[in-house]
Amino acid sequence: MNPDDAMTEVAKITDRAGAAACFGAAVSAGEHTVIPVADVSYGFGFGWGGGNDPQSAAAGNGGAAGGGARSRGVAVIDVSPSGVRILPIEDQTSIRLAGIAFAGTALAVGTRTLLKMIGR
Repeated sequence: MNPDDAMTEVAKITDRAGAAACFGAAVSAGEHTVIPVADVSYGFGFGWGGGNDPQSAAAGNGGAAGGGARSRGVAVIDVSPSGVRILPIEDQTSIRLAGIAFAGTALAVGTRTLLKMIGR
């Protein structure tokens, strides 16, 4: 893939990620309109090189590009005649993983402190 094609493909990533990728478009039902809200992250990397070896006739060349995106639903906005409400989406997996990480760290720190107190 040449550099121009790589840049074209990387530019398409922003079209593929977003709230619509998580949920779809806003939905209206009766007097309510529900609008999805997402946290979108992008990452890109590029590298090209070149050169030649004066000891041989071979010329060096190379290149690479990459990119990625992540969309995560964080809330929905409910718009109705009675007002606007923001309803957060709780990511139970992240909450549980954070709890496990905290418990593991607390256990490690507590064990280390106890071992220092008894002189090991």
